[in-house]
Amino acid sequence: MPSQKAVRGLRRTELITSDPETSLRFHRALLDWKVLSTEEGFSCWVGDRQIALVHTPRADEQAGWRPVFAGAGQGSVLTGPDDTSAVLATGRAQHGPWAPHPRRGELCWIELFTEDAARSDTFWTETLSWTSEEADDGAAYTAEEKPIARRSSSGRIGDRCCWLCYFTVDSLERAAEQVHELGGTLLERLEHPGMGETLIIADTGGAVSALTGKTETWGG
Repeated sequence: MPSQKAVRGLRRTELITSDPETSLRFHRALLDWKVLSTEEGFSCWVGDRQIALVHTPRADEQAGWRPVFAGAGQGSVLTGPDDTSAVLATGRAQHGPWAPHPRRGELCWIELFTEDAARSDTFWTETLSWTSEEADDGAAYTAEEKPIARRSSSGRIGDRCCWLCYFTVDSLERAAEQVHELGGTLLERLEHPGMGETLIIADTGGAVSALTGKTETWGG
């Protein structure tokens, strides 16, 4: 169901994994999260902002990262083309262009990877009340004229179509070392059009995310 008002950012993200404890050890060391055990799973924080909820798969949920957009959805699951998935949850955006600048360990950008660009642009912009503008490297999504997300020109990230979550780190060099030390995999090092130098990584369970050292604003 389309959101009546433009979705202005994320409440948090979810990491769905069959081994939450191992995933938590990896991300807590890499991103300096504070972790609380809850009935839903493990709630991960930086200061007073929730970053992630780590939990085991429910029903037919796919393992990996899934953004939770701030809206009026009471936990509604949104499934777009190529089975790209997100959640719409009630509450104010904690991460996005209207939120305070991202700190170490916090979400700083999201990007859609899909092989069905046209249908995906239509689905996500209509559902979240965003606008879309074609670009050389994919499409730019905006909310109330502010950059909110991007659709990549690459169809997949790794072997999946999905939303890719970006997290802020203090040092990309040190982060690359930590990924290796903690048992993860550095998949790619690239120059992102908005975020600058970026690392694409997989954690110990294969969940793919991105790291960047740019922290000035949402989206770099």
